[in-house]
Amino acid sequence: MKYKLFTTPMCPKCPAMKEFMAKQDKIQGEIVNAHTPEGLTEARNFNISSVPMVLFVDDDGKEIERCSTQEEVGVVLGNI
Repeated sequence: MKYKLFTTPMCPKCPAMKEFMAKQDKIQGEIVNAHTPEGLTEARNFNISSVPMVLFVDDDGKEIERCSTQEEVGVVLGNI
């Protein structure tokens, strides 16, 4: 399992979520800027309509879980 953190530059909550996810040592992931054409396409593919959004995906890229708060992420990470 890995994560994709969807963010935008103008999101007021995104910097805190980026910092929180950077501290997670149980899981690797990437940050997707949904403000770029490539990031927007990826966000649309996963039906992301708000940021920050952490998407947990399996090795094939299929969505396992999605979280919009640090508390929700903590619950998911507590289960791995």
